[in-house]
Amino acid sequence: MLVASDRSVRIALSVVTLGVPDRLRRCLDALLAHETRHDFTVTVVVNADTSDGTPPRVDLPVGVDVDVSSMNLGWPGGLQRARERTGAELLVWVQDDMTPEPGWLDALVEAADDHPHVGAFGSVRVDERGDVLVSNAGDADPPDDIARWNDTDRTAERLPTAVTTYDWVTSRGMLTRSRAFDDVGGPDPRIWPLAYADKEYCTHLRCHGWDVALVPAARVQHTMLQSAPGPFRIFLFGWREEWFNRRWSAPLVRLAGRSSAVVEHPCADWRTASADPLEAAVGAEASRLTVPLARALVREAAAAEEVRLQMLADLQAHADRLEALDDVRLQMLADLQAHADRLAAALVQAEADRDRARLRTRRLRRRLRRQAQPAGPPPGRWRRVVQALRERLR
Repeated sequence: MLVASDRSVRIALSVVTLGVPDRLRRCLDALLAHETRHDFTVTVVVNADTSDGTPPRVDLPVGVDVDVSSMNLGWPGGLQRARERTGAELLVWVQDDMTPEPGWLDALVEAADDHPHVGAFGSVRVDERGDVLVSNAGDADPPDDIARWNDTDRTAERLPTAVTTYDWVTSRGMLTRSRAFDDVGGPDPRIWPLAYADKEYCTHLRCHGWDVALVPAARVQHTMLQSAPGPFRIFLFGWREEWFNRRWSAPLVRLAGRSSAVVEHPCADWRTASADPLEAAVGAEASRLTVPLARALVREAAAAEEVRLQMLADLQAHADRLEALDDVRLQMLADLQAHADRLAAALVQAEADRDRARLRTRRLRRRLRRQAQPAGPPPGRWRRVVQALRERLR
C-alpha cells in the first residue's frame, strides 16, 4: 500500500511525466488501487511542457511525493531526480500511460528476492484481454545496430514461464536495485528526452556484472507511444542510434556469449561534464523549447495529412468523373457500333435488292427484244408441213 514520502520504505515507485496529462491521474489511481503485500512510496517528477518553464498546477493524490521541474529533464533525467528523493532499496519505474495487472508488484519483488545477481527486472506488456504484446525483452543483436534489437523479441510468441535472463528489458514497469542504479550512475540523461534509455541502462548494467531478466508474472497494460509525439519520436530514435552504436558496440562484443561480466566500457562519463552559466542557460532554454517544437511538428504533420487526404479525395472524385465519362464514351461507342451494324445489314440488303432488280431487268429486256422481232416461219416440223402445202398449191 502507499506510504507517504518515507526514505526508509523498501520500495519506491517513480513516475516521470511531461506536464500533467489526464492519463497521469488514471495511472496514479491504478497504482494506489493496486493490491500488494508490500508498502511503497510514489514519487512523481513533472517535467515542464511549456516554453517559459511555468510550473503546471499539480493536484495529485495525498501521499504522493511531487517534484516539479522548470525544465524538461526527459525520461532518464526524471528518473535521476526521483532517485535523489528516496533511500529505497528497490526502485520501480512507472510510465504514466501504463496500468498494473493484479500481482504485478509482488511478482517483481519476489523475483528480486530470489535472484540477487540480477540488477533489473522487466515487466510484460499485455492488452486488455491479457494477450502478450511486443516489445518486452530480447538480445543485443547485432551489437552495432540497436535499431534491430527489437527484432529479437519473441516473448509474444513464446513467453517464458519463469524469471529469464535477457540482454535487455524495457523500462516500462521495470524494477531495479538502487545499488545497481548507483553502481552504473543510473540511465544516461543525455539520452534525452527519451529513446533507448532502457537498452542503454541494461547494457551498462551487464558491463558491471549485473544480469537483466524478465518476470513473466509481472504484467502491465500499456497504451504505448503516448508519451511523445510521433514525428518527434521518430527523429529522436534516429538521432541517438549512431551515438549508441558507436558507444556500446565494442563492450557488447566483449560481452558476447555472457549474460553479464565486468568489461571495459564508457561509464557515466556524463557526471564529469560541466557547463558555465551561458551553456546552462542555453541548455535549459533548449530543453524547454522541445515540447512546443514537437507539438508544432504534430500540428504541421496533421495539416499536411489533411491536405494529402483532401488531395486524395479530389483525385478520387476526378477519377470517378473520368470513369463516368468513360462509361458514356463506351456507351456511345456501343451505340455507334450498333448503328454501323444496322447500316452494314442495310447495305447487304440493298445489294441483294440491287442484284434481284438487275436480274429482273435483264429478263425484261430479253422479253422485250423477242416481242420486237417480226413473225417468221414456225420452227421445226410445222415449218416442213407448211412448206409441203405450198408445194402442192403450185
